[in-house]
Amino acid sequence: MTATTLKARDVMTRKVLSVSPDTPVRALARFLVDHRISAAPVVGAGDVPLGVVSEGDLLRRIELGTEGRKAWWVSILSDPDDDARSFVKTHGLVAADVMTRGIVGVDPEAELAAIANLLEAKRIKRVFVLSQGKVAGVITRSDVVRTLVRQPEPAAKRRMDADIHAAIEAEIRKEDWAPLAFASIAVKDGAVDLAGAVGSQAQREGLVLLARRVEGVRDVKDNLVVRPAGAWGVA
Repeated sequence: MTATTLKARDVMTRKVLSVSPDTPVRALARFLVDHRISAAPVVGAGDVPLGVVSEGDLLRRIELGTEGRKAWWVSILSDPDDDARSFVKTHGLVAADVMTRGIVGVDPEAELAAIANLLEAKRIKRVFVLSQGKVAGVITRSDVVRTLVRQPEPAAKRRMDADIHAAIEAEIRKEDWAPLAFASIAVKDGAVDLAGAVGSQAQREGLVLLARRVEGVRDVKDNLVVRPAGAWGVA
């Protein structure tokens, strides 16, 4: 199975620990600590997920003196509804008070690439896998990293130099940032020699890495020079 075909069901942790909406805040904190997890779904009647409670939801608490108070002039301009919601969050008694409402969920058939995009776009640490409206699993950033570790190393294969040359050019054409007009590629016995000019150090590093990743490449010699866009044509 390759990374491009991995689905949520292949990666998710199936045993998901949850809490009820009426779980007291102190018991909720103890639950997270004892199970060494950073968040748990809040599940109501019929196992329907109502929200998520995380360490972040317990960061600002009246018991800890971390609830934070606004300066008087800020309070004048603030939204009373926002202030009320903040009060419930910092003074709440049960999970339903402090949880983040709603749940970011994906289908068991969602591809891993889409899940990674979701984690990155929403800047969240986890998504829940939902099946028929119920929590079937959870995928964290750590799960994605562990999946990378489990991927088998590609077997080294020998290729004709001409095939390697063509493959590198094909990969360059796929990337908008990768220059081809001012860079030259030479291949001998699987060793690649990159020469010519690129527009930045980032392009240089990217081009070298691109070549290294092509199947059959044994080594890459970097003879590229950086010439910023404004310097083209300057002797």
